[in-house]
Amino acid sequence: MKTALKNTADNKARIEALKTIKETQWVGNTVHTSIDACLTAMNLDSTNSGWYNPTAIRIPQLKGIFMVNEDGSLFYEAKIIKDSDNAYRIEYMTMEAYNKFEQKYGELV
Repeated sequence: MKTALKNTADNKARIEALKTIKETQWVGNTVHTSIDACLTAMNLDSTNSGWYNPTAIRIPQLKGIFMVNEDGSLFYEAKIIKDSDNAYRIEYMTMEAYNKFEQKYGELV
């Protein structure tokens, strides 16, 4: 069963804060052959259980594919970019972007 992104104030704040991050503030060179492989790798960096089968989501106005956590919250630290039919790259926020995200998120919650 796929976990849906919950319609919460926290998720809304995360999405609004992500909109302030420029595309040049994401970096990554880890490439996998599928979205599922990327989600599995991203899940290892999360607080989700090892049994969780991650869900991918696209968010309007944001580039990339994000992961929905087991509790229905948005995993905002990383995203997936499709480079070709069998090449999907994981990108992570730079420290500067993370600080900007945290500042904006703090204003919104």
